[in-house]
Amino acid sequence: MRKILVGYDGSQQAARALDFAIEIAEAGGDFEIHLAYVVQTPSGMPSPIPDEVLESLRRAGEETLLNAEKLVRRELLNPVIHLENGNPGEQLLRLADGIKPELVVLGTLEHSTSEKLLGTVSSFFLKSRRYPLLIVP
Repeated sequence: MRKILVGYDGSQQAARALDFAIEIAEAGGDFEIHLAYVVQTPSGMPSPIPDEVLESLRRAGEETLLNAEKLVRRELLNPVIHLENGNPGEQLLRLADGIKPELVVLGTLEHSTSEKLLGTVSSFFLKSRRYPLLIVP
């Protein structure tokens, strides 16, 4: 079965990327959609991060993934869910290395000047040159 990895954080950009991935899966048939959310440690937090803060972030990630899963299931597709911890770019690339997707679909966010067009996670994947990447605006 062919695989599509979608980085999903609940943002509008991620929702558009997910919609596009669903369209690809429906049109191409026999695709498995992998939804990935990465719990990222908030900047400026003291180390070690209190367990209750990490648990709250994980619960938010789980809820976000459940909402995305409902969207995918509405189109009669059964997604595979991944909840990771760490740097989003690094963790999504590690996950991709494990599942070997035919396509990675990401939304874009505007960050610093050098990353305005792609966003940090998209730039990270593009620089890795390991997987076909579809960036959805």
